[in-house]
Amino acid sequence: MPYVMIPDGFSLKKVTRAQKEAVNAKRRHDDVLAILNNDNTPLVVGGLVAGFFAVQTTNSVIASLEERLGTLSDDVKQAVEEGVAKVEKELVTDPKNWFERKLDRSKKRLEELDLSRLA
Repeated sequence: MPYVMIPDGFSLKKVTRAQKEAVNAKRRHDDVLAILNNDNTPLVVGGLVAGFFAVQTTNSVIASLEERLGTLSDDVKQAVEEGVAKVEKELVTDPKNWFERKLDRSKKRLEELDLSRLA
């Protein structure tokens, strides 16, 4: 029979396999709750997601440009990578302001459009 630390006063007790699995499940549950309650979890997850999409976006932009313009120089590819990295950094470190700036730009573009000709 295995030994396990039981949370009741943290005593070491001999337990059955089912009891050990129950204690392990409880600890996993507590670990997940601790991660979800951590204030830094959204930043970490956001950083990982943004990093993944930045790589995908960079490759997509470069492929699209090469499709339209032909082979790009290494300098142009590096500039695209740096631009995407800058946006990724802004999105991860200050998402609220990044989205607000995007909305402001979109509002200005809509205001500049002459929508009267659509009526």
